[in-house]
Amino acid sequence: MTRPGTGLVLDRRRFLRLGSLGAGAVGLGVLGFGTAACSSGASGSQAAAAELDYILPTDPEVAAAESARPTSGATASFALAAGVGAVDLGGRIVNTWTYGGAAVAPELRLSKGDRVRVSVDNGLPQETTLHWHGIRIRNDMDGAAPVTQDPIAAGGGTFEYDFVAPDPGTYWYHSHSGLQADRGLFGAMIIEDPNDATGADADAVLVLDDWVDGLGTTPDAVIAALNPQVAGHGHGGHGGAVAEYTDADASVAEQITSAGHGDSSVLGGMTQHIAYPLHLINGRPPNDPAVVEAAAGQRLRLRIINAAAETPYRFAVAGHELTVVAVDGFDVQPTTADTVILGMAQRVDVLVTVRSGAWPVVAKVEGRDGYASTVLRSHDAVPLSNPDVGGDIPELSGRLVLESELRPVEAVRLEQREVDRDYRVELIQAGDRYVWGMAGPDAGRLVMKEGERIRITMVNSSPMWHPMHTHGHTFAVPSYGGLRRDTVNVLPGTELAIEFDADNPGEWMFHCHNAYHFEAGMTANLRYIR
Repeated sequence: MTRPGTGLVLDRRRFLRLGSLGAGAVGLGVLGFGTAACSSGASGSQAAAAELDYILPTDPEVAAAESARPTSGATASFALAAGVGAVDLGGRIVNTWTYGGAAVAPELRLSKGDRVRVSVDNGLPQETTLHWHGIRIRNDMDGAAPVTQDPIAAGGGTFEYDFVAPDPGTYWYHSHSGLQADRGLFGAMIIEDPNDATGADADAVLVLDDWVDGLGTTPDAVIAALNPQVAGHGHGGHGGAVAEYTDADASVAEQITSAGHGDSSVLGGMTQHIAYPLHLINGRPPNDPAVVEAAAGQRLRLRIINAAAETPYRFAVAGHELTVVAVDGFDVQPTTADTVILGMAQRVDVLVTVRSGAWPVVAKVEGRDGYASTVLRSHDAVPLSNPDVGGDIPELSGRLVLESELRPVEAVRLEQREVDRDYRVELIQAGDRYVWGMAGPDAGRLVMKEGERIRITMVNSSPMWHPMHTHGHTFAVPSYGGLRRDTVNVLPGTELAIEFDADNPGEWMFHCHNAYHFEAGMTANLRYIR
């Protein structure tokens, strides 16, 4: 079992200001790991890389790329207020951080091509930022401080995000400051497609989440239990904020990080370090579900978002077959299943033909005990007398469709072309310490020019799976028939390549979306050059 120990500490300002030398290369140098194969398209030396002409978020190329995006002519305006407050989790009142006073933030819904304007007021005791996950956003609105914006100041700071949302689909937004998103600082963003071809009569959003804040401990105490040298100094510190927690918080954090690891053959072995005490759907626990209602016979589109910090979920609806129609916002060839697995930050859209009655909807923790649940109820059905039906339904053991088995529809397939830059990075753990990173000579020089095709092969030499996410770009997975995603699961002992077109200039993060792996170092930069 991995326990706390001495680890590499990377302050975010240092990480993002390193220029050509990314966090993976820093980890490589300090920790003494072996090197990966050289890139055919990368610069020949770090000295040469240091002289590259980088495109910054404030540079005209970023504004030019934004002005070239097709727009609907409409503007969707929203206001979010981040603050501290009490949340009712099925009768348990906890103090946490939220947008709007609930355990999940308001759903933001708009249409393809709309201009989005979101004003954020920060009433938190720490600086914050907001990231728009999966959206091909303009670089200076990406929410990765301090490079793409200054952090929003604590205690009343404000910022307005202003961008075009070019692609339809299921997306989400969350704080991108430290472990703030492992509180209540996240929500769904749905971009509707006026030319939707799925055949859905209605849709509903299901946001899955693991919850620890206020249940005897805090996310800050949890990361300290995993590695005390990361706590308060990881990617959320912004060079100043120091986490505070009590001895009681630390005691509970030690218990839930010492409770054994999850294990899943589907995910290649160990799944988690944290035994979360509660799991939610749409901010509600199983004993107080947020019931989904629809007419019997309707084709209901369920937009499932895994907003968890560290938990993979196996999802199913009792008595219903699922037809997978989209992942991470991009349509796939309709594929039938009984159950699907979502890694952290992934989204899966499924169609169900609603049957008369009340039916459990379960998101079971993959590889260990624990579940979130709600109820799908037709309009002609009576409520379940006990809405918490438990975490076992037969469909969870039925036909599991893996992401590797899905294929994109032709309309979203990335055009085949030669690769201009071919990179290779290693996903690593520092021995048995809770320190994670990217290694190899390419990890610190993932550079590209506009118009190029980029391939990154991820080699997972660590003992765990990693949901790897690119900011600002959706990639294709060649070995999955060109499946389009922005977050893909890389299993231990395997390698997986992604390809994307360099069509969104600026500086972007590329990281594991296990929030605790990210905080403990598994991140690098994608940087455009002239």
